[in-house]
Amino acid sequence: MGTREASFLLGISRQRLLVLLAQGRVKGADKKGRFWEIPVSSSGMPVIIPARRGPKGIWHKQEPTKPKMIHVNQSKIKGNIGKPPEQLEPVLSVKDGKRNDYGYDLYIPGPCQIVYRPYQPAKCGAHLWINTYEPVQFIDTQSNPATARQPSKQIYI
Repeated sequence: MGTREASFLLGISRQRLLVLLAQGRVKGADKKGRFWEIPVSSSGMPVIIPARRGPKGIWHKQEPTKPKMIHVNQSKIKGNIGKPPEQLEPVLSVKDGKRNDYGYDLYIPGPCQIVYRPYQPAKCGAHLWINTYEPVQFIDTQSNPATARQPSKQIYI
């Protein structure tokens, strides 16, 4: 497997994976010319050797089993009516395990599923939401970008 696929599976940037490869911390990785060959374990994930010092790594140890839930908060949409742009509250939330990130615009690079359950709402009370296993990237263009936890550059489609 190459660096792009491995970084996607691990949930880290490609640049961070290249640093780990240069430090020799990816088990069994081998460089062939300009490209890295990264083996996977029986779980289907590359194995990262932990460092002796510093903070614990935040890469994924296994593939995610629960999808990310993207929810549009209707009460925030109604509350934003008549407010100036600098006072708008983010209306999109991405729930991933215990994390809950907020933003204005987001980009889903791969497949997703729109779920409507009027008689079986989600824990937050939502009846309609989007599920995806893909990494979701917030794009903040006109609203206050400081309220989104994941800064990103503008993506033009």
